[in-house]
Order: sequence, then structure tokens, then C-alpha cells
Amino acid sequence: MKTVFTTFVALSLAGVLRGSDAADIGWVTVGDPGNPADATGFGAVPYVFQIAKHEVSNEQYVEFLNAVAKSDPHGLWSDSMGEPLLRDNGQGGIQENLPVFAERTGPPGAYHYACRAGWEKKPVVYVTFLSAMRFANWRHHGGGNGGTENGAYDLAKGGLAPREAGARVWIPSENEWYKAAYYQPASQGGPAGGYWRYATRSNDQPKAAAPGSELANAAIFGHQHQFRLLAPVGSVPNATSHYGTLDQAGNAWEWNEAIIFETKRGIRGGSVCHPYEYLQAIVRSNARPSREYPDTGFRLARRLPAAAGSPP
Repeated sequence: MKTVFTTFVALSLAGVLRGSDAADIGWVTVGDPGNPADATGFGAVPYVFQIAKHEVSNEQYVEFLNAVAKSDPHGLWSDSMGEPLLRDNGQGGIQENLPVFAERTGPPGAYHYACRAGWEKKPVVYVTFLSAMRFANWRHHGGGNGGTENGAYDLAKGGLAPREAGARVWIPSENEWYKAAYYQPASQGGPAGGYWRYATRSNDQPKAAAPGSELANAAIFGHQHQFRLLAPVGSVPNATSHYGTLDQAGNAWEWNEAIIFETKRGIRGGSVCHPYEYLQAIVRSNARPSREYPDTGFRLARRLPAAAGSPP
């Protein structure tokens, strides 16, 4: 089970990549280098960087699997991705709404992966932090036949491996993720102190939205145990952060690089299955790098191409 905790209040509620990579991930630039941290202690980033506008989608992850997992020695495919496993919902019942988004066919050494109809644009879930690291390594090398074991992270060092100095693309640090979600300088229309409570440029509780909503302060959340209600990425297009990211509030929890309790990685943002309180900036979650969940995915960050002030 994820450990969920808050910073201040305890809730009682439970180089430039090659062309194909640059084309299929939409990046936004997070500027204002040298910004101060929030009162929570998070959000200060001394350099300009880019972060993906959306969470990694099922079709992007399936492309990755077809490129590098024909035999899948690293377990990048989880059986949970393709079979509706029976699971205890924690209340004496069985969850019957687990997401099943892809299928794997063929024998070992010739595996083929395909998205199920209607799930192509939804965020990939059941992804461990280790698998997200390997996806980042693959993108670091430009996709295609790129390797998975080194580049942004040296997987020989395991799931707590630090980001390599020469990383071109990576899983965001907690400060990078937090800044992209919540920061907007007061001089540019943000609140006093520069940080919003929600990643929708608001201190007010977002509305629970359906895909296609045109509301600006809205998100995909509040559907208890209804994991199948994950929405396509960017389904609430006007609910952006200051820098233009979508879905940093709700839809799927997202991994970040933070190391917590010395053995776990950070997770932020809340999900389709949680109430609005979990979408707040004060809420952090965490899990072992090897864990997978039906409501947890990730997005990527990268160097600002050809720009001074990017991370070393």
C-alpha cells in the first residue's frame, strides 16, 4: 500500500532527442529560474527545464514495449496490464473496476503488445518506478533501439539510483514536479508567495469533471475504486498549471525522484479514485520502486534544448 502523508496537516482520508521522440511528447518550458521554495519547503529550482505537458500514455508505453521487451527480462510488462486480476478492495469486497489497457501476444522472444481500443490516450498505470527509469533511459537514447539500463539512470544501482549528470530526459525531481504544478510568480498573476494550493492555478477546491469539461478549475478525481474511469490525458484542457501542464491534479498519481524513508520513491498529484484533498500541494505519497498500482503513472522532464541555465 502507498504511504500517504502531508507536510503540515494529517488527512484522515485514506542533448536534444531524435525526431520521433520530440514529435510525440509535448513539452512545456518551466522558466523563472532561482524561484524560492514554497512554505512546504518544495518547489525551488535554480535552472530552466522542460516537462511533459501530459502523463505518459498507454500508446507511448506500448511503443516502448514493442521496441525493447520482445523477451522482457526486466518485467516492463505487468500481467496486471492485461488481465483483470481479482483484488481485495480493503473493505471485504473485490475490486471489479481495475484498468486493463493492453494485451501481449506471441512467445518469449517475439512478444507483441497492443493497446485495447479506447485506452490509447489514457495514462499508463501499473508502472513501477524501475520501469519508469528504464522508459526514461530509452528516451534519453532517442527511443527506437535505445538501451534501457543506463543513460539517465544506472540500473545496476537499483531503484534508488541517482540521476546521471548527463541525463537528457528523466523522471522529474520532486522540486521540478512541484514547481511545474503549483508555482506562478505573484508578478505574473500568481498568489502572494507564488504557490497555488492546486495544480489548476487555484486555491479553491477543483470541481470533479468529466472528460471534455471546459472548466478551468477542474480535475478527474473522486471516483472511489473506479480505476477504469481514468481519462485520456489532457481531458480537461483548460485546467492547466501556470506553465501549461495538465493532469498534475488527479487522473493518475505520478512518480517523482524523491527518496523517502531511505527506501521509497515519491508520488504526487492524487488520482481518479481519491477525493479532492489528495490533490493539494501539501500531500505527498510514496512507495517502494518495485511497487505498481492501478492509478499510478508518470511523466518526463528534460533539458531545455540549446539553452544556458539548464541542469548540468
